[in-house]
Amino acid sequence: MQASRMARGIPMIPMLAWALLFGAILDAAFAWIVEGPPQFDFRPGYIFGVLYLGIIGSVLTFPLYFRLLQRLGAGRGAYNGVLVPVVAMLLSTAFEGYRWSVLALAGSALAMLGLVLALRARSPSR
Repeated sequence: MQASRMARGIPMIPMLAWALLFGAILDAAFAWIVEGPPQFDFRPGYIFGVLYLGIIGSVLTFPLYFRLLQRLGAGRGAYNGVLVPVVAMLLSTAFEGYRWSVLALAGSALAMLGLVLALRARSPSR
């Protein structure tokens, strides 16, 4: 939507704020219905993790991503969706001790190969 001409006329930050608020309300309602009242862990690691995901993982990254879509276009911006899981697995390896399976390694290699081929196809021929 942010790549469209009409959406460029809508202020992005207020739109995202409302979308995040409505999404959080719907997610909370669904979780409450399916799993019951929320359980909160008061350990500092949990609290900082939730704050990090809420602020860094959503409030800061969503406007950056939508600005990227506006500048690059929806097609080129979608390549980000291929790269993010691989980067997340690399970070998880570095910080959480994730162990790569053959399937994860093969899938990541195929995703990166596809990304390279797609980006090369978009660039002018030599």
